[in-house]
Amino acid sequence: MDYDKGGKEKDTYTESEVEQVSCPFCRTDKFRNLYTERGALGVVRCLGCGLIYVNPRLKNPEKVYWGEAEKYFDEAKLIFYGKAKHHRDQNYLEDLKRIKQYKPSGRFLDIGTNMGFFLRMAKGGSWDLYGVEPSPSLSELARKYFGLNVKTAYLEAAGFESNYFDVITLTDVFEHIADPGKMLNEIKRILKPDGVLFIKVPNGLFNLFKLKLAQLTGRLKNYDLFDSYEHVVHYSSSLLEKMLKKHGFKIIDQDIGSPIQLPVWHNYVGSYYQYPSPWRLDYKRQTARRLLFYLSKIEFYLSGKRVGYLAPNIIAIARKES
Repeated sequence: MDYDKGGKEKDTYTESEVEQVSCPFCRTDKFRNLYTERGALGVVRCLGCGLIYVNPRLKNPEKVYWGEAEKYFDEAKLIFYGKAKHHRDQNYLEDLKRIKQYKPSGRFLDIGTNMGFFLRMAKGGSWDLYGVEPSPSLSELARKYFGLNVKTAYLEAAGFESNYFDVITLTDVFEHIADPGKMLNEIKRILKPDGVLFIKVPNGLFNLFKLKLAQLTGRLKNYDLFDSYEHVVHYSSSLLEKMLKKHGFKIIDQDIGSPIQLPVWHNYVGSYYQYPSPWRLDYKRQTARRLLFYLSKIEFYLSGKRVGYLAPNIIAIARKES
């Protein structure tokens, strides 16, 4: 069933809407094509460093989220009114619990705050909360309904002081960043010497696993595996570690987060809502995600705490290298 989602994403993109780019890590222009999505979006693997990224990619992919505030409000109105949970609330609580182990208090900056769903879960604690979000509509909703201190800006233009924050988070955001090195350089400037950087991204190796599985089962046609209209870089744990090290960070802990159980209201009522849908509406996929998650944890510990092909995501906690 067709539905009208708040963002500006499209089912198909043309050559005029995309651009050719170099590898975001090593800047090499040589790559191997892996897959094509939504018409003109290519998923490739760099022949220099092995990073998976989107090329050609959308021009200004972050503006996919610059939709109308009214449509975003309709997606989440029960959450804003306190009548329903967000479908990622359990994931957010798990992330915050991990962060508290390293920095239970201090100035806390969430990058890519969206409508404020993650940051709202940190309210009432001992953190002094800040957010930064370039989408005018999303940042306004975060301020209006959750009372959050959110700047409408790209991080590099937000004007934060050097060595200011104790915690900086990129929760399901870093994969959206077209120039990750530029962002990491700014994070390094504004993070305190003993501060922590929390990053959670989808696992690029898991996407490769899904791609191979779709090929083997004949389900590859029109299969939106990589979310390439919005996710422009797909990290493995080793490439994420190399990216962080290149820009002055050292990973001090790595883990796998629980899978995100996306709501499926649009398949039944024609509207996309951000609160959880009943388990019975999507029990097969939710069960499969949960099973793969348990298998990925076994894979993780057997490999010496390295994130492998079955993990849905990668969690990295890092500090600035001294």
